[in-house]
Amino acid sequence: MPGATPYIGNATRIWETNVHWSLYSQCGIWDPKGRGVDIWECIRAHDSTQFTQPPNGLYWRYIARR
Repeated sequence: MPGATPYIGNATRIWETNVHWSLYSQCGIWDPKGRGVDIWECIRAHDSTQFTQPPNGLYWRYIARR
């Protein structure tokens, strides 16, 4: 998928701990200041912890805001 325009589905999962995130899976994070949801795409498969939450550039890349 590198180079492809990412598709953001209507049911993008909310980021949470203790979840396995596979390569290219997407998550949403609520931004209270901007009053929107930032969508992130996983760039390295991993199990989520407090240290792997977006915007951690080792695991996620920013896609868009909804």
